[in-house]
Amino acid sequence: MGAGRAAEAYRRQVEQHPWPPRWLRWLPPALVVATLLLDQATPRYYFFGSLLTASVVLAIFTYPPIGVAATGAAGCLLLALTQLIEDYIGPATESTLIVLVAVTLLSVGLCVVRNRIEGRFRRVRAVAEAVQLALLRPLPARAGPLRLAGFYRAADDDALIGGDLYSVRPTPFGIRVIVGDVKGKGVQATQTVATVISTFQEAALLHRALPQVAARIDVALQLDRENPPAEPVHDVRGAPDHGGAPADELFTTAVLLEFSSDAREVRILDRGHQPLIVVGRDTTFVVHTEHSLPLGMGDLLLEPPRTLTYALSPGDVLVAYSDGITEARSLTGSFYPLRERLQAHFTGRAQPPTPDDLIAFLERDLAQWAPNLSDDVVVIALQPDPEQPA
Repeated sequence: MGAGRAAEAYRRQVEQHPWPPRWLRWLPPALVVATLLLDQATPRYYFFGSLLTASVVLAIFTYPPIGVAATGAAGCLLLALTQLIEDYIGPATESTLIVLVAVTLLSVGLCVVRNRIEGRFRRVRAVAEAVQLALLRPLPARAGPLRLAGFYRAADDDALIGGDLYSVRPTPFGIRVIVGDVKGKGVQATQTVATVISTFQEAALLHRALPQVAARIDVALQLDRENPPAEPVHDVRGAPDHGGAPADELFTTAVLLEFSSDAREVRILDRGHQPLIVVGRDTTFVVHTEHSLPLGMGDLLLEPPRTLTYALSPGDVLVAYSDGITEARSLTGSFYPLRERLQAHFTGRAQPPTPDDLIAFLERDLAQWAPNLSDDVVVIALQPDPEQPA
């Protein structure tokens, strides 16, 4: 779940839509056969042998180097045999054979380079995926008395994670959760994600109160702001990445949650994030909390932010999310009405929804509403286990 689900979805997409497509493998031999048939079916003064070079070029994208060499050799051999059968080898045939040999040798070299680049890309992709999954670890199906599910989708198709974040941490003070959204996008935003998550995972184990955990993240972000990277950040294409926030605007909207030992109560600390939504058996509503300044701006607070304690009814599902889902636009320009869609789909059912049900619906419904996302999206659904004694 979470970023792990994004990684699995990417792997499934690669398996279902491989590149190059499998049918492309049949084009080089088909082109060779078609060239020879055309050459035999037309008068002698029509000559199609030059099309054989196209089959060699196509082979670069589908075959290994030995396959490219075999395609070129087969073209040369069949061309020479057909011309010998016709008892005619003219200047056109000789020049075509010379060009075909030269193109074959060049194509073999290009194919070797292509294979090396693809191998390097696969290794880099594997390392990048491991790093990203270590940063945003897949959500467990449950944490103590709490059931969880979620999905994460980065706006950048080439990345598993972006500027949204989440983390779940069992602690001596209860299960603690953070869901946030870093200002900015791209690689620089991911660096801020790393700072927030690593600090949260440490502070959640050490500090008794949620405001103390948030204050520790404030300090970490302030240190990042005072010590920006000396080297410019580049994106996956090697170009300068301008998606992150300037150093003096480094902050993260976030909501921090702390569940009681039976997960029936949750303490909420809102640092300028999207309001939580509760999906119950009979209604779906927004949890109104006291907003505070985002993380990273704690030095501007006039007083410590306060937490709200909310009691969850049996079957309630608490939904935390980023603004990427509420700002997703349909083809007509309409924003995604999250609360309304959840209420219309789940309210009045005989059985309350599970986190898996809710996330499966949102992932499917959001994809239909907004096929192309312009921002990162994270949604986490949390529910006390109904089998736990009250």
